[in-house]
Amino acid sequence: MADITREQIEEILGSQGVSGLSLAGKDLSDLNLSGLNLTGVNLSGANLSKLVLKGGQVRQANLSGVNLSGANLSKTNLNGSDLSRANLRDATLSEVYLLRVNLEGGDLGHANLLKAKMDEINLTGANLEKVNLDRTFLLRANLSETNLSGADLSGANLKDAVLAGANLTGAILRGAYLEKANLRGADFRQADMLEVDLKLAEFDHETRWDDNFDPTAAGAVKGKKKKWLGLF
Repeated sequence: MADITREQIEEILGSQGVSGLSLAGKDLSDLNLSGLNLTGVNLSGANLSKLVLKGGQVRQANLSGVNLSGANLSKTNLNGSDLSRANLRDATLSEVYLLRVNLEGGDLGHANLLKAKMDEINLTGANLEKVNLDRTFLLRANLSETNLSGADLSGANLKDAVLAGANLTGAILRGAYLEKANLRGADFRQADMLEVDLKLAEFDHETRWDDNFDPTAAGAVKGKKKKWLGLF
């Protein structure tokens, strides 16, 4: 059972505002908070599993280490929030706003992020195995060392994104747009690259492709091997 009800949260917000709302470490599992404005709230370490917060406002909030597994946050605005190390497995995040969000080390395995807005997001080292990123916006996103194996990136916009060292084995990149993306050391083996646009995307000798795929034909360019500047 949750530690607090929606009615209690609304009462606190109405009388004291977000400053009077202490939700860090609380159990809010299974609550329906759809439409609420929780901008700036501290939810760090909270249990939000199966929470419903459709169309809400949770901008500039502290959600580090929260459990949002199975939650439904479709069309919610989370711009600028800290979701580092958050558990979002199996969550519904379709058309969510995650601009300039920190999701470093997070777990989004099997989550649905259809048409999400995720420009300039930090997903360094995050798990996005079999995640649905169909037609998402990931411009200038940091996806370095991210696990995207089996992910659906059909039609996604990854212009200027960093995918250095990312695992994209078996991913679907049909019609994806990766102009000027950093693909150094990324693994694209067994990925579906039909009609992918790699215009001026940079790869190196450590980037791995299927034997029958020609990255230069898709517009990618091979960067020069970095020189060793050590003393020995």
